[in-house]
Amino acid sequence: MNSSALQSIRSIMGALLACFALTACGVTPATKVEHKSDPEVSGRVQSLQKQIQERDKRIEEQDKRIHDLESQLDALKLIDEDRENQRKPLRPPTTVEPVQ
Repeated sequence: MNSSALQSIRSIMGALLACFALTACGVTPATKVEHKSDPEVSGRVQSLQKQIQERDKRIEEQDKRIHDLESQLDALKLIDEDRENQRKPLRPPTTVEPVQ
């Protein structure tokens, strides 16, 4: 055999060996971990979930209150602007006759 044929055979054999090695490693099936129901842990989880729900409720109420306060502030700004416009004195007439 010529050297190029030997080199090709070696390459193929190397590839087959690598495939065989990888196949032999294989992926083992995941072992199922059973979680034991620990009442203490379960109670703690429920407590934390309740705290999260209460926190979310408070945040929602605060957001609503902020929105209401912003609306009130905008209304007060408009009232203030209207009063400021009404307070501006009217300009006196441009021609004033002298008093005799």
